[in-house]
Amino acid sequence: MNVLLNGKWPGVIYMQHVLFWLGFIGVSAYVYLSLFSLQDALYRLLFMLAINIPLYVLCFKRLVPQYYQTKRYGEYVLYTAGVFVISSLIRILLEPELFDNSVAAEGKYIFMIYLTQLIIILVPSMQGISRYKLIVEQELAELVIRKKEADLELVKSKINPHFLFNTLNNIYSYTYATDSISANLIKQLSLLMQYTTYEVEKKTIPIEREIQMITALATLYQLKSKSKLDMDLDFEANELFSLVEIPPTIYLTLFENAVKYSVIGQDEKAYIRLKLSIKGAVAVFSISNSIAVQKTTDHSPSYRGAGLQVLKMILDNQYGDNYNLESVQKGVDYSTVLTIRI
Repeated sequence: MNVLLNGKWPGVIYMQHVLFWLGFIGVSAYVYLSLFSLQDALYRLLFMLAINIPLYVLCFKRLVPQYYQTKRYGEYVLYTAGVFVISSLIRILLEPELFDNSVAAEGKYIFMIYLTQLIIILVPSMQGISRYKLIVEQELAELVIRKKEADLELVKSKINPHFLFNTLNNIYSYTYATDSISANLIKQLSLLMQYTTYEVEKKTIPIEREIQMITALATLYQLKSKSKLDMDLDFEANELFSLVEIPPTIYLTLFENAVKYSVIGQDEKAYIRLKLSIKGAVAVFSISNSIAVQKTTDHSPSYRGAGLQVLKMILDNQYGDNYNLESVQKGVDYSTVLTIRI
């Protein structure tokens, strides 16, 4: 069946058509011979086949793939009905002119023409529709199998990070008593890795988790710097931070962008000011930072990277018109305010 559906054995498909035509021609020949002389029956049979073979191919190769498979059912029914009516009229009108019309006007013969044309249209249509449905069902079954395989691979991919996190926690416990700075560095790194491995896959996370990650990343930058960084993070105390959920990384992306362009830790004049609060039904995240000289001379037309473009796509998808993202650059100072109606 798999070979048949995928077309890797077209001879089997063609055999179905051949068997139909052998049966159809055999029955038609018997009917014609019972009504007409041998010569007249032969001519009528050839005329009927000359009309119906192209009609059969048209239904199977064109109407079903182009209209039924693309879900244009109205057009499919319209064109199929049109083909039936036109082909029937051609036979009813032309056959009496071309051949002996002694029985052409009889009701049984006209009924036979209608029945013949109906069979010629229905059989290839049903074959094409059935084959299409079988292919769709097979593709769905394959997608289910692939999804299960992907889910299994995802689970496997999380096993190794899980062992890594345990190892980092063990190192943290070991170094805590002898080197608190290194221990803290390991702890923040472990938090960030867990976040990027597990949290970012979720549709939404509590704002509290985003705050923890920003704090962890800021701590890492401070730990690797020999001097105190001019970084002010103001998260107003609010119990809603643990209840209200947002898409992961939207605040972290803005913070990372500020770190990147301020070159904090390398530029002595670099600074970052961040504030997050919930006022009424609106979450307000504001961040401002300096821009290093080398960043202001980049060839990019504005202070806006791919990360911010992706962020806007996420916000559009999640909130639609219920958010506002504004950015302003004045010389070497840059600020962004993101408000979300929750």
